[in-house]
Amino acid sequence: MTKESPMHPQQPQRGSVLLTALLLSAIIAISLVSYLQITMNSRKLAQRSFYANAAMNLVDTGVEQALWSLNQGNWTGAGFTAVDATHWQATFPTSSTYFQLMQGVRGQVKVWVDQSNANRPHAVAKAIITLGDGSELVKEAEVYMRKRSYFANGLVAKNSITFSGNNAAVDSWNSDPDNNPGTAAVPYSSGVAHDNGQIGSTSVQVDSISVSNADIYGYAAIGTSDLTGISVGPQGSVGPYGTANGDIDATHVTYDFTTSFPDATAPTTSGYTLPAITGATTLPRAGDLPAADGGYYYSVPSISLSGSGATLSIGGSSANVVIVVTNTTGTTVSTTGHGGIAIATDSSLALYTSGNVAIAGNGVVNGTFTSDNNGNLTSGTPNQPASFAVYGTRSSADAATNGLQDIKIAGNGILSGIVYAPNASLEMKGGGNSGQVLGAAVANTVTVTGNSVFHYDESLADASSSNLWGLSKWRELASAADRNAYTSQLNF
Repeated sequence: MTKESPMHPQQPQRGSVLLTALLLSAIIAISLVSYLQITMNSRKLAQRSFYANAAMNLVDTGVEQALWSLNQGNWTGAGFTAVDATHWQATFPTSSTYFQLMQGVRGQVKVWVDQSNANRPHAVAKAIITLGDGSELVKEAEVYMRKRSYFANGLVAKNSITFSGNNAAVDSWNSDPDNNPGTAAVPYSSGVAHDNGQIGSTSVQVDSISVSNADIYGYAAIGTSDLTGISVGPQGSVGPYGTANGDIDATHVTYDFTTSFPDATAPTTSGYTLPAITGATTLPRAGDLPAADGGYYYSVPSISLSGSGATLSIGGSSANVVIVVTNTTGTTVSTTGHGGIAIATDSSLALYTSGNVAIAGNGVVNGTFTSDNNGNLTSGTPNQPASFAVYGTRSSADAATNGLQDIKIAGNGILSGIVYAPNASLEMKGGGNSGQVLGAAVANTVTVTGNSVFHYDESLADASSSNLWGLSKWRELASAADRNAYTSQLNF
């Protein structure tokens, strides 16, 4: 009889262990594959996110090319070609070359520019990023341009800003809060004052802004990379309302401040030629006709007003007067004693001169005021500061040869106006014990003297006062409807 071999007692246990091991290995393998898949997907998403940002950078590159061409008045130099008299298009780097990115990724940007509205040109840029696998990422944006303001900051100097006087101060208000020049201007008062006053110097010298004992209720921009570019005295301060004496609130200081200072140039519009203005004069004269832009243009050798009644009166019926002073040396505009300039409500005066300016005495009455017993203007309703403008037209080349233009403007109590004179030494002083200077100014050096309080008009930041274009609106075209609106324009 054959004897059966007994079953080994550990065989079922060994089979269970093997099966468990196989199951665990399968689970680990599946987990590893899933993990690798997740990792690959995450990598792809990260790559697409990275290059989506790169595409937006290319969009901005195209916009910058359009803005440069607009400011230079040179489209072909940047690679644009004319579609018609008011439209331009270009592909950057070129239609047959690409920006070479990493890992074989490449990109192009197409730009279409519309100048049919000369006051508000706009452009559309479309960036296409081609990834290594041949897939594409597309970003588009639409921008509108307008001429920038010289007065984005209240007091700006190429070099130094100096405050002198224990009661000097800087704050701000907005004379046109609804951004509608047709509505009545809001006069400055403590009830509408803000701590958004702004001063700035592009100089990299130590103490290029000397606040001394003035109070800057707002912000300062300095050319240095640290606080060495600005100093305050024991009674001075820089910052919001409530900043302690002797303190500078570092959060209200911008470092490495730079800006451009293009030379001011006189308008070339033909108008009327007058002899030197030395006595009572009213402009526009009866019978004078405005130019096509509505302004009354006059050329005069000089303006010198000093005697009793020697007043240059501007307007009376919403007149915009432009005076170009043709003498280029010496003091070409001056008021002293009882002489002065009076600008009627709703009228304006723009002075262009490369000579020196010394406005004192009755100074410039920009609006309607009342006087105290000493003849100081104490109250009233000033026009918006933009209604009185002084443009110093001495060029940087002329200043390097013959020295800076000298501009001194004072008034009996209240001075409302703006000054753009990048190659001038500017001194501003309100009269009386609490003189007020309202507006904004740009010069090579700025000195605020006496007890003047400088009120920056925030509405000037929106004034298109320069010949340089900047962006007024930027938006990404993210939806299909937005992109479809420009399909034909970008089909090149």
